[in-house]
Amino acid sequence: MIKKATRRNASPPLSVPPATRLLLEDVSLDTLKSHPRNYRAHPDDEIEHLMESIRSNGVYRNVVIAQDGTILAGHGVVTAARRLGLETLPVYRTSYGPDDLRAIKLLVSDNEISHLAMSDDRALTELLRELKEADIDLLGTGYDDMMLASHLQKSPTWTPPRNGSACPSMT
Repeated sequence: MIKKATRRNASPPLSVPPATRLLLEDVSLDTLKSHPRNYRAHPDDEIEHLMESIRSNGVYRNVVIAQDGTILAGHGVVTAARRLGLETLPVYRTSYGPDDLRAIKLLVSDNEISHLAMSDDRALTELLRELKEADIDLLGTGYDDMMLASHLQKSPTWTPPRNGSACPSMT
């Protein structure tokens, strides 16, 4: 006889606790300020890629702020939005202040968790090659022609161009 799962012996469904749910709101860029303890710099080439991404796809990267408008996650996105002349930005506002240890943890985790991911260089190279072959500018992807050329040179199927170009031909 097979015993039917009941609420008593079944795992409860997982959900985000109500106290940690963040609501999305539009805020004026004038009200946002950088966290004084943010340790990540966003060089101009990164901001150019973020600006192109916003122009092409809209804002899809999370910006998270403390109760007072201090940025906890998304400093680069905010910088790019300002340079584009946007007036408002969708953000998630937390209920705690910028010096709360939960805010500090969020600041660090947003900057660092992505470093734990691993990339499949071959799959990435193929995606970039596909974009380039379709004559789509790589600006906004985080890569440029020289970076793609470097990836292609590492690929076992790559053959050097005959025209002496630094960037391999995509034909």
